Amino acid sequence: MAKKDKNNAIKSDSVTVVKSHRKANIAVSIIGGIAALIIITIIVLCAVRVDPLSGLGDPVRYDFYGLSADADSPESTNDKAQTKIKDAVGEMDFSVMSAVLQWKWDYTYNFVKSTEGEKIKMDAHEIEAISATADAYMIEFVYAPAEIVDGEVVTSSVQSLKVDGEVIYFDRVKVVIENTDRSVGDIYLYPYIYDRVMNEAADDGVTHENYYITAVKVRGNTTAAYAALTELAQEIKNG
Repeated sequence: MAKKDKNNAIKSDSVTVVKSHRKANIAVSIIGGIAALIIITIIVLCAVRVDPLSGLGDPVRYDFYGLSADADSPESTNDKAQTKIKDAVGEMDFSVMSAVLQWKWDYTYNFVKSTEGEKIKMDAHEIEAISATADAYMIEFVYAPAEIVDGEVVTSSVQSLKVDGEVIYFDRVKVVIENTDRSVGDIYLYPYIYDRVMNEAADDGVTHENYYITAVKVRGNTTAAYAALTELAQEIKNG
């Protein structure tokens, strides 16, 4: 009987060891699987890039405003300069991973709103006054003029963009570009209908006086774009 008990004890110890090894292997497998998923997620997030201006189509031309607190007219640009501007505005993309590390989660177009959540309206005079500043360039995307029939904009003749679930229409977009200094920051877009803002005589001025837009905010990394625009501004200055 003692021998049997001894064998049984030995057998029981072996089973315990095997079970422990199995649990350890399962734990290692789970940890390894989680680690692999994390690595794959990081690789994907690093590979996925967001272009903040991808929603805007190619314009007829770009109007470039250099750094100035009172710039009221664009710089004179040739085809070469236009190409450089196009390249510059195309260099504001960023990886999702870099944004996540900066706790920036929303990469969609959003209306600028008050603390109460209401859209902040800008009238025609305020839109017209938007320009470059002492430390921010402005690029204006100029599209074919909107077609207006019986006082109404023919939406099929203009550009459109979906913002916060709402479709807005425009034939011009002012884009103010500050230096985000190697981080993912905010870029502000001001899409509008040129005739509504600049033609005060349209519809006896009624439309002009009652035309409003709300600025659009989107995230981007402007570091490379800002440097390219600075170089272009210097080239234009030097002739």
